[in-house]
Amino acid sequence: MSRALRKLPRMNDSQLRSFIQLIADDYALFDAMMDSLANGVIILDSDHTIVKTNRAASRILGIPLTESPDRPLWTSISDAKLADFIHTVIRNEEVRTAEEFVIVADEGNQYIELSVLPLVKEKRVRGTIITVEDITQRKREEINNRRLENLASLTNLAAAVAHEIKNPLAAISIHMQLLRKNFKACNLEINAKAQKHLDVVEEEIERLNKIVVDFLFAVRPLQCEFAPVNVNELIENLFTTFQEEFSAAGISFVSQLDDELPIIQADERFLRQALMNILMNAKAAMMPSGGELGITTRFDQERVYIIITDTGKGIPPDILHKIFEPYFTTKPDGSGLGLTMTYKVMKEHGGDIQVHSEVGKGTRFTFMLPITRSEKPLLLEARTAQSADSTHSTGV
Repeated sequence: MSRALRKLPRMNDSQLRSFIQLIADDYALFDAMMDSLANGVIILDSDHTIVKTNRAASRILGIPLTESPDRPLWTSISDAKLADFIHTVIRNEEVRTAEEFVIVADEGNQYIELSVLPLVKEKRVRGTIITVEDITQRKREEINNRRLENLASLTNLAAAVAHEIKNPLAAISIHMQLLRKNFKACNLEINAKAQKHLDVVEEEIERLNKIVVDFLFAVRPLQCEFAPVNVNELIENLFTTFQEEFSAAGISFVSQLDDELPIIQADERFLRQALMNILMNAKAAMMPSGGELGITTRFDQERVYIIITDTGKGIPPDILHKIFEPYFTTKPDGSGLGLTMTYKVMKEHGGDIQVHSEVGKGTRFTFMLPITRSEKPLLLEARTAQSADSTHSTGV
């Protein structure tokens, strides 16, 4: 192009048209190359306005990006953290690569990776190059694998620890009962203060025993007994069970159940427990002011979907990916195992569960259950893989 420009004054009309066509073809090829990239690319000039971008950038960021000579890029980005990051890096002339961000979207959290690099020409910064990559699938796989690994590793520890705790608890409970019988046999009255202490001890024994039972449920392989299950009937039974309790708390049920929902193969006991855990969490999230709890069922060719929504407090984005991990809880009296059990039940059924939440607006859990059940649940695969890795590492 430089050589052609020097020859421009000597070009005739035909040569000039050929030269313009050559430039147009080169730019068309460049545009096609940019729009073919899976990752987003945004090029800014020295005034921080867009001079070039591609379709992937708009798609990943979820906003239209156009070349605008009078607006810096960050004013077009609705996500405050993302806009502030770009603004700060450019203002401080930093080089930042592989910074991760979470964008709340209707279909769930979106994870993106952003790089901001200076555009240097002739040893001077002439603008900025920003690359954007959608890493949502990769992050979800990482989170999913970490959950499976956590559950698999807990299995090795469960039996010994649980029995070490459960056996003394049983002994204490038995001796408490014997103590009460001995008082009666000796015709001794237990005064009110002593009775209160005994009641507290028994309550704490019961609470600790429940924690141990929940722990065993969370870490032991489930002995699922698969049979035909009508999901709509199961949900209606849950409504009947909790109707009075939820109404007293100011919570109304709203359901949209697909009449043509197919029968699936599932263990009704465990599936019921998984749904109950979500319902009770939804109730806690809407206390004390109450709200609306909705359950929707639908299906496609492969899966049955159960969507549970509430109008509660919502879950902050920075902890949303942790809620299925063992012992993670935001409740002062929570064990951190309820959602772990729910997640495990879904995996043992060959299904999955997704969550979307907005602080102050509510939370949506989506259960995805296969219509045709796989013979090998994911947790079994994870345990098998972990066992193989262990065998390999020990040389057995």
